[in-house]
Amino acid sequence: MKYIRLEDLIFRAAFCDPASGKKEQIKRVRARSAIVVVGADVLSRFFVLHAWAERCSTDHLMDRIIEVNDQWRPRVFGIEANAMQSLFADNVQREARYKEKSIPIVPVYQPTTIDKDWRIRMTLQPVIANGRLLLLASQHELKVELVSFPMSATKDLVDALASAIALIPGPVVRRDQDEEMDARLAYLRESGAPASYIEQVIDEYELSGGSRR
Repeated sequence: MKYIRLEDLIFRAAFCDPASGKKEQIKRVRARSAIVVVGADVLSRFFVLHAWAERCSTDHLMDRIIEVNDQWRPRVFGIEANAMQSLFADNVQREARYKEKSIPIVPVYQPTTIDKDWRIRMTLQPVIANGRLLLLASQHELKVELVSFPMSATKDLVDALASAIALIPGPVVRRDQDEEMDARLAYLRESGAPASYIEQVIDEYELSGGSRR
């Protein structure tokens, strides 16, 4: 990974995907919790500063979130909030206040009508293809998940990475995502997908900040 000073990163975002509530894990593979921190520079390059995944207790995960926030000071700290996971984000806030810590938590509701692998690919593929994703040599697990995606036994880290990048504002990120969505909508229309389903996909995308009407 290229060397860069932290002060040269114009935006840092963290994302936590709690293990509880996951239903899409491959059989016999117990879900892990994952935390990824990404920093972006003026060239829209994304530097993975921290990547961690582990099967752990809720208390340990909350402690880990507080530690990561103290170390990297992200502008936003997204936590997946689908289903029962929304309660976890509330618990983290209460724990942080109890410890007199300030965490910029943002609940993230992942679209339920968009396939998870497609969502991940839509975010990461243009970034990787343009050489704008940079990892540390020590981030072996994340690299394995990226190389073998979507067939890897686990997707915890790569999912958290895509979600962290999605939290970083910028016209380049949105442009790439819009192009991917245009391609998906064209495929759905050509394949004869029901209009109601296409409308659902567009609605979910608009909720995430895009516009494809």
